[in-house]
Amino acid sequence: MAQKENAYKDSTALKFFQKENGLVAGDGGYSIPLLDGSSLWTFGDSHIDDYDHASGTVNCIFQVRNACMLQPANDWNWRHTKTLTGNSTGIKSYFKNNDDDNYYSWPGSGIQLKDTVYVFCKSLKNDGAGAFGFSTAGVDYWAKIKFPGMNVITYSNLQDFNKIIFDIGFIKDEKAGFVYAYGQKVINAGIGFYTYIYVARFPVSDPVNKWQFWNGNDWIKDVKKAAPVAKQNGVSFHATQVRNKIVLTSSELSLNCDMGKKIFTSVTDNITGPFSSPKAIYTINDTLQGHYPFFYLASIHPEHINDKDEILLTYSINGYGKCIEMCANGRMNPDIYRIKAVRVPLSMIFSQ
Repeated sequence: MAQKENAYKDSTALKFFQKENGLVAGDGGYSIPLLDGSSLWTFGDSHIDDYDHASGTVNCIFQVRNACMLQPANDWNWRHTKTLTGNSTGIKSYFKNNDDDNYYSWPGSGIQLKDTVYVFCKSLKNDGAGAFGFSTAGVDYWAKIKFPGMNVITYSNLQDFNKIIFDIGFIKDEKAGFVYAYGQKVINAGIGFYTYIYVARFPVSDPVNKWQFWNGNDWIKDVKKAAPVAKQNGVSFHATQVRNKIVLTSSELSLNCDMGKKIFTSVTDNITGPFSSPKAIYTINDTLQGHYPFFYLASIHPEHINDKDEILLTYSINGYGKCIEMCANGRMNPDIYRIKAVRVPLSMIFSQ
């Protein structure tokens, strides 16, 4: 009988995210493959240079609202990775298009087109307290980074997408001349959350002005007439191409400790679906004192497939909520706010 294949924690990648300088902890963890083989990792709220070697702790409060890490090709030594932050006044976030620090951005996925890296950013503002103390602050936008210098050169506002956030994945079709963008709209139905997944496209030559949206039969200009290509109960979706398949990754709903634990994938052969039923490929095991963490943003990274045909899967954890108090005397263990890394056999994902 053939041995059953299982996903497992990747100790090398885990150590990569356990940095002791630069970006030492944060959430997010989308990766954008660059033309020279390097990877740009995007993060939301991040701890920068606040790691204390004696105690192994960081401040309880992060320093910036977003940052990036530039990883050299196939290099998992965190000491070789460059942290990218901003140099503006106030909070020194890497992506910052407003001098008022009550307004900020969370980067999602992105794509490199010729000598420019486009990162999709959600435009947000402070609105209340706690982990969900934010709200939308206008239309989302592209942050444009000049390659290879990796300096943010400009920001371009995008249209109103009718509450669809097109930050979960981009796939370039060189032959057709389009980039396909995947977006999600989370619906609170009162008895639970579910998510609609949409697909848009724009010309490689014009990522700002000429978006079109799939309506179930054709590509149209009116986003309000877009039709979902999938509906799932999961949250925090990510979409990417893995070889000749489109893979949709999601996680169970987790808004606090001891809630969702599972990560799922669905696959399709076509940009517009249909996708297979979600398949559980991993159950998180980051327990502390018997409790599971608040976790989200599961994503896979096709530029990081090893020689065993195992793809890299990452997800964010964000403490243990009401179950365990993690902050003591203004310090905390950074591991409760670091990206976690798993290796998943491609056969698990493709055998849906």
